[in-house]
Amino acid sequence: MKTLLILAALALLMGSAWAQGESELVEQGQKVFADNCADCHRLNGKGLPGTFPAHDGNPFVVGPPGPVIATVLNGRKGDLGQMPTWKNTLDDQQIAAVVTYIRQAWSNRAPAVTPAMVAATRTK
Repeated sequence: MKTLLILAALALLMGSAWAQGESELVEQGQKVFADNCADCHRLNGKGLPGTFPAHDGNPFVVGPPGPVIATVLNGRKGDLGQMPTWKNTLDDQQIAAVVTYIRQAWSNRAPAVTPAMVAATRTK
């Protein structure tokens, strides 16, 4: 019983530490977004219709994180134009932060992305 209580306490502490780390990641991501992405995708996440896609409520943004990470790393060519690659400009921490931010900002509620996830995608 004592071991179970200790494990439960550790789990609570670890969850609390992750939540604090996640909020810091979102805060950093908001700055990265404002500095690098908002000119096209707008601070309100609504994009510019017919020119730059919205992030707010976008199923691609809140879906599996791998394609979003790959898009930020490698850019994207599409019907609306071309998004630049950020793999040589932003590090894994910054990309994890901005992807976490767009997945959790506005009306979006998707899980966070870690720098390790970005590093794994970068090597593919």
